[in-house]
Amino acid sequence: MTIPDKSGRLNRFLDLVRKKFSFSRGGFFTSDPSWGSPASAGTPDWLYVLGLTLTGAALFFYHLGAPGLMDPDEGRYAEIAREMLLLKDWVTPQLNFLPYLEKPPLVYWLTALSFQAFGLTEGAARLPAAASALAGVLLLYFLGKTLWNPQTGFRSALILATSGGYVILGRLIILDMPLTLFLSLGIVLGYLAYIREQRPLLFWAYLALALALLIKGPVALMLAALVWGIWTLLDRRHPLTFWLHPLGLAILALLALPWFVLMSMKYPGFLRFFLGEQHVGRYVAGSIHKNPFYYYVPVLFGLMLPWGWLLPWSLGRLRQAGARGHRLFLLIWAGVILLFFTISGGKLAPYILPALPPLALLLGEGLASLADSEGRSPGFTISLLIWALSGTVLVAAYIWPPASLAPRLDKAALLQPYLLTYLVIFALAPSLAWLWRKPAWLFVGALLLGLLVSPGMERLGRTRSPREIGLTLRSQWRPGAALVGVRLYSQGLSFYARQPFHLWEFPTELDFGRKLRPDCGFFFSTPAEMTAFAASRPMVFFFLKKQNYPGLKEGLPGKFEPLADWKDCILAAYTGK
Repeated sequence: MTIPDKSGRLNRFLDLVRKKFSFSRGGFFTSDPSWGSPASAGTPDWLYVLGLTLTGAALFFYHLGAPGLMDPDEGRYAEIAREMLLLKDWVTPQLNFLPYLEKPPLVYWLTALSFQAFGLTEGAARLPAAASALAGVLLLYFLGKTLWNPQTGFRSALILATSGGYVILGRLIILDMPLTLFLSLGIVLGYLAYIREQRPLLFWAYLALALALLIKGPVALMLAALVWGIWTLLDRRHPLTFWLHPLGLAILALLALPWFVLMSMKYPGFLRFFLGEQHVGRYVAGSIHKNPFYYYVPVLFGLMLPWGWLLPWSLGRLRQAGARGHRLFLLIWAGVILLFFTISGGKLAPYILPALPPLALLLGEGLASLADSEGRSPGFTISLLIWALSGTVLVAAYIWPPASLAPRLDKAALLQPYLLTYLVIFALAPSLAWLWRKPAWLFVGALLLGLLVSPGMERLGRTRSPREIGLTLRSQWRPGAALVGVRLYSQGLSFYARQPFHLWEFPTELDFGRKLRPDCGFFFSTPAEMTAFAASRPMVFFFLKKQNYPGLKEGLPGKFEPLADWKDCILAAYTGK
């Protein structure tokens, strides 16, 4: 009996894939000594990839579903995906069974597919973000390897993977993590096409940008165009027309435009709302999320903790040595994103997440330069000492808190004992790196700090998530019942209860959907309408602020039974007279 040569078939298949996805000088991410440092022949590539994959699995996937979904963002995006799956409507995102058109649908599609495969669980809801975070780490490794060498790529990827903000956002349902992945991939492939003079790579760059566009809208194209355009004007190797790739633009239009066209045909006011209000309006006027001009300085430092302490050294090093070539491009990449959102009227911390990959590469390249000098760099040493001293002060302030700090520590009591452990490691890592002159201690400390994020988020979820109150509601539900929010709305409660909200009228993100479906029956304009609705149901579950509960009982005769509370809110069952 002849045994088929499966390994031979597999090798032939892999060879075919390599040929298909590679161009004249190797693949997307192959080092070329003519424009980058040659790769060393030390640790094999697969070992770096395996190490990063295992690290990412521990940081992004371990106990991913343990914390309850947190309002507002996690509850909102999970509920949209649940309704998409329930209604089998994969075209129009809906929230509370009303059109929700503030963002394009790709993340909702991915979340709904994850629900379909793994069930309506917290882990399934967060899976697209966690997978995007891990993919972003591996992308950074291959880019660092391509621009310099595997060791630089590995250090850069570890810096990104262990940056506190990156770990947290990789464990939450958030649009910005998948956006960061595809935007970074598009920018990187475009840069490689430019420096290698391999214009076919632009097709894949535009494909990645099309996916980024379907995640958060035209901001992805604007950022990529600014990065590419500024780089081209400074480098002058090619004209700006280099980026006009017909097939790339065609794939961008083919993938991204149909959804926007469909929504415009179905809802005539869609483009005005989507572009005018949700993108241009928010950016220019900053009607929501108003923050000061300097907002992103501390936010960037916080997102990159603990590595944020080395950013001044890294940028100062570039100023002394001269920012040229790859370093200049990375500075442009990070600078465009930071400046673009700094100018914006509305600011949120996750907006600048796409700036972390290029900054991690710059830090990784800077740390790689210390290898030959055994960490002996005056600027680096000063940074370590400041980092260690700051950590020591924080530990002391935690153990012997001054009177002004005590109330804030009381609020953080939920994070015990992880907060003290975090601060101790935070102070020890730079101290050991300075004493032994081994930057490797920084990576050990950062990894340990990253591993503390998961249990810390689990504890935080106890107060930030409506999971318990939602499960209580589901256990008490009966046919014909209704959920009413009295000037209060929780998307997470909807997800856990598997029920829509009826709302006593007040401004919400459902306003545009309500205009599109004015006869939806989910809103009450007056207390009398709400009273009549409650009288028509065998049971009504009221969700409201505790301070409003006595007034509701006085104005609505009948039997009330408090079921659960969450923060300053209460869930009560009403059964009429």
